[in-house]
Amino acid sequence: MNITYTICNRTTLPHALTLADSVQKFQPGSVFYLCWVDNAALPELPANIRVINITEVAIQDWDKMVSRYFDFELLAACRPWVAQFILKENANCQTLTFLAPTVVLFQSTETILDNENDIFLTPNILKPLTPSSYLDDKRILNIGMFHSGSWTLRNNEKVRDTLTWWANRTLDRATYDLCNGMNMDQLWLNYIPVLLPKTKIIRHSGWHFGLQAVLNKDLSLSAGKYLVDNQPLISVDFAGLTIFDPIWSNHYGLINKNNLFKNLLGYYEKSLAGYKHLVPTGNAPIPGKVADIKKYRIVRNNLAGKLKTITTYIDQF
Repeated sequence: MNITYTICNRTTLPHALTLADSVQKFQPGSVFYLCWVDNAALPELPANIRVINITEVAIQDWDKMVSRYFDFELLAACRPWVAQFILKENANCQTLTFLAPTVVLFQSTETILDNENDIFLTPNILKPLTPSSYLDDKRILNIGMFHSGSWTLRNNEKVRDTLTWWANRTLDRATYDLCNGMNMDQLWLNYIPVLLPKTKIIRHSGWHFGLQAVLNKDLSLSAGKYLVDNQPLISVDFAGLTIFDPIWSNHYGLINKNNLFKNLLGYYEKSLAGYKHLVPTGNAPIPGKVADIKKYRIVRNNLAGKLKTITTYIDQF
């Protein structure tokens, strides 16, 4: 059995359902799990989706995690815990894939997996970034070499032990605090190639196209098929483009670097709109601290950067 799962709350429910559609289309043999991290009642979902409520996972110190983390941090901190739960409930699972709700498949993942490795990681970049005012190599180094929104693992003892190691660290070390060496669950992935020698870094150009790839990869359309550096497009991550993302929302402007990517975003937004009626309403709180995200935060950050440049110039001269 091959399993794909995602984790969401009401903010990302339309994204998770759009992801589920793409998994059903391109991975019809894969079982799809949705873990619900929300106090609101989840409406009835399509039959192809198996639902896990986060309370079923029985994470130790769950109440402390809820009080410690913002809601978006909490979703990330749950990822290794839910992976453990799924493997315990499905002993016959051979491969387990996590995809963030903002991911959409465009092809099967069979071409990028093999039977020789224990875990498959998604690198943020595969070569030095083209110089840009939006994003640089140091920023990638700061947030982590591997993208935690997309990975696949084999179900064996060594991998399960590594999951336990990872999960124990997201109990209290999964905040978004780059200055203190934390980036939710993501920076811990830097250790994986050391802990699991049979780690494969996915190098297919068409895998996980997103804002991190716009500067270095060419998304094109040929004979009705999307290509990335002349290889078939397999997946896209729209992180930072439709909802707040602590990392990628700061780089929203990169969407203008490729018109086809903008077109794909338009189609994606239409898919999300088709599921908005399923989003629960009411006063039930979302677990985790409420993040007060200002509407014009990107404009404000850009203005602050320009003012800092001016004050630095004045200080120098």
